[in-house]
Amino acid sequence: MTLRSIFCLSLAIALAAFLVGCDLHPGSLNSIQVSPSAASAAQPGTVVQFTATALYTHGSDAPTSKDVTAQVTWASSTNSVAMIDSSGAATAVGAGTTSITATMNSSHGPVSGDASMNVTSGGAGGSRTLSSISLIPAAQSVSTLGETAQFVAIGTYSAPPTTENLAGQVTWGSSDTTVATINSSGLATAVGCGASSCAVTITASGTDQSGATVIGTSTLTVSPGASQSQRTLSAITIVPGAGSQTLNTIGETAQFIAIGTYTAIPTTEVITGTVTWASSAVDIATIDSSGLATAVACAPPFPCTTIITASTLAQNGSVVIGTSTLSINPGGGGSTLPSLGVYIVGAGTGTVVSNPTGISCNGSGVGCTGYFPQGSTVTLTATANSGSKVGGWSANCTPSNGSGATATCQVVMGTNQTVGVIFNTQ
Repeated sequence: MTLRSIFCLSLAIALAAFLVGCDLHPGSLNSIQVSPSAASAAQPGTVVQFTATALYTHGSDAPTSKDVTAQVTWASSTNSVAMIDSSGAATAVGAGTTSITATMNSSHGPVSGDASMNVTSGGAGGSRTLSSISLIPAAQSVSTLGETAQFVAIGTYSAPPTTENLAGQVTWGSSDTTVATINSSGLATAVGCGASSCAVTITASGTDQSGATVIGTSTLTVSPGASQSQRTLSAITIVPGAGSQTLNTIGETAQFIAIGTYTAIPTTEVITGTVTWASSAVDIATIDSSGLATAVACAPPFPCTTIITASTLAQNGSVVIGTSTLSINPGGGGSTLPSLGVYIVGAGTGTVVSNPTGISCNGSGVGCTGYFPQGSTVTLTATANSGSKVGGWSANCTPSNGSGATATCQVVMGTNQTVGVIFNTQ
């Protein structure tokens, strides 16, 4: 073999070794394929794993592939339907269809691939639609410029779970940003007021599954000229109270409401969305941040019970706790219709009636229960007695109209519902 032949052979071997060690993928990304291309989830909470495969093209060669699930940027077009994390795991949130997208940068710019995910509620063909948004509290006041006030948006849906905390899913707004502003977390800040008292309307806007806009409202009053008496949370009352709420089916839900008692006016306030909820036995029932409890399991002997607590820090730094008891009785039968429990709280008194009939409450601290068809809308009318006024409704009853003497709200019946009405003294 000549010296020239030996040199050429050595060069060919070195070039082949170099090409074997090269990763030809970067700069040659052609497309991204997301699998599965269409996925379905039977109910909220279901997790679907998506994978991303990059297809590369090298000159005239056929495309080659590579698993890039952990390298792409994942996104869901509608987070209220499903949310997806950085590993491609999508969690069903609510009924509807969303587009799942995987994006990766190439030498020619971003390259994306997509798939679809459909979520139904309560089984195939189910439908869960946002019907209204309520703000907690329905009204509140601040007396110092720079002081903040937290609002919480609660969505009411046409199918279980019928109530849901919409944190991160709504757009917040203030009717007058020179008086008060509000951020994306629902935290309002008093900015200015040229009088002894100024009021602004706080709004939370969301979109239902059909694309229609749903808006909830509340009122924030800024009163820099008002007296600044110390107002401290002294007690928390949970409604329904101990032993007054029973679930007869695993998976059934029950709404709890937290009522705060304060040392200064207003002495009563709904604080359901600002307390920390807990269940003493999460293997029996769980409870979410909006006070919605869900029956998980119950083995004989029946019934099974768990202690529901709502706790928070008072203005003086002390911990204030309210308790209630939830019973699970799978063998107890119960009404075939979901229940609506109405509770009257506050220092004042009044009456509450329903349309259609079924609710008729009188006095203070008195509750009453009626049963209504699932999916029906019940209108509640509160009438204050002499010397009292209506102070507001709990989050899951959407106010429709009213004044200090009378007020109405509407609740859509899904599973068992609990509504609280405040009567304050004048």
